[in-house]
Amino acid sequence: MGPDSQSLDSENIDEIKANNALRYEILTEILTSLGLTCEPNQTPAPSPVYLLATTQEAKTTFLKFLQTRADPSGLIKIFKTTFRMMSSSELHDGPLQPEGCLALITESRDMENFSIETYCKNLKTSHLGHTLLYAAAATSTMDLLEGLTLHLPKDVGVIAVATQQTQGKGRGRNAWLSPVGCAMFTVRVQVELRSRLGRRIPFLQHLAALAVVEAVCTLPGYQDLDLRVKWPNDIYYSNLMKLGGVLVKSTVIGETFHLLIGCGFNVTNSEPTACINDLIQQHNRQNSCSLEPLSCSQLIARTLNCLEALISTFQQEGPEGVLPTYYKRWLHSGTKVRLWSEDGPEAQVVGLDTNGFLQVFSKEHGTVSVEPDGNSFDMLKNLVVIKQQ
Repeated sequence: MGPDSQSLDSENIDEIKANNALRYEILTEILTSLGLTCEPNQTPAPSPVYLLATTQEAKTTFLKFLQTRADPSGLIKIFKTTFRMMSSSELHDGPLQPEGCLALITESRDMENFSIETYCKNLKTSHLGHTLLYAAAATSTMDLLEGLTLHLPKDVGVIAVATQQTQGKGRGRNAWLSPVGCAMFTVRVQVELRSRLGRRIPFLQHLAALAVVEAVCTLPGYQDLDLRVKWPNDIYYSNLMKLGGVLVKSTVIGETFHLLIGCGFNVTNSEPTACINDLIQQHNRQNSCSLEPLSCSQLIARTLNCLEALISTFQQEGPEGVLPTYYKRWLHSGTKVRLWSEDGPEAQVVGLDTNGFLQVFSKEHGTVSVEPDGNSFDMLKNLVVIKQQ
């Protein structure tokens, strides 16, 4: 059938369908010749969620909270997820839970792709991350916590971790590819509105991105890895390649910000771009050394350590307490950019202002502050542009 045919009948459609396999084969060969992997991957179904904790006390406190949220049938309904608490034996032997309901397993077990032992060994926080919801596969870690944490006691530091996400989220409506080997988590943070950070809440995404870089580069021997922060919320290898990013969702109740910080960064997965362990291997080759590869369990815990420390420093000292470290790690000092379009006014990046906005100077407009919400930094074109929704 010719490509200029104007009408389709059932026989034509059947003929087209009959040749689909050949079309897929040709397209696969073309894409493979360009270095792309075209093996079919089946999207995993959401898996049971396991409740883990660093101490029995933390686990008991969270279980008591969950019991107060359950309806008479034992279901815990939150914004995008419904849980039913059960044991492993109930999961395998008992009646099936309602369609779309996730089993929340209340006893610990060994996980194939996440080491709770390594996580606990590396976690040094006083608050963040001591209660953990782990899923081998989830729509997103944000979905496991959104709506649940608004009513949590302040002293419960909960985090959701997944090995794979099927609907990972980025800024705006961007999707985040979430293969095995990417560290993916959402952590709950509370900040008082009247605190130093509460009055400058855009800084939180900068602190979270910085925490990822610090988690790696403060390890002895790993300080020379060229990990960077790209404004407003990305983690980069040098200025060449994105390795991860941060997404923050906030709700205000009374005098408190209830915040969910979602984070994903490539640790052991060399595809689709590169990962932290690739940088370690490259560093070892170039410097004749033998730094050990890192794991998601280790770096998630270390990121929480750094995040809690950065938040504490900010609350005590304000922006001045964290900006020297931030500028040490970021990409943009002195960068010349154009604002809003390729024909826009030329400007030079100055730094962050006291609210966490990008500050640039142009002869035409003087000093201008650019909000992170709604704007993005185009590295390829040196543009500060409106974020496409």
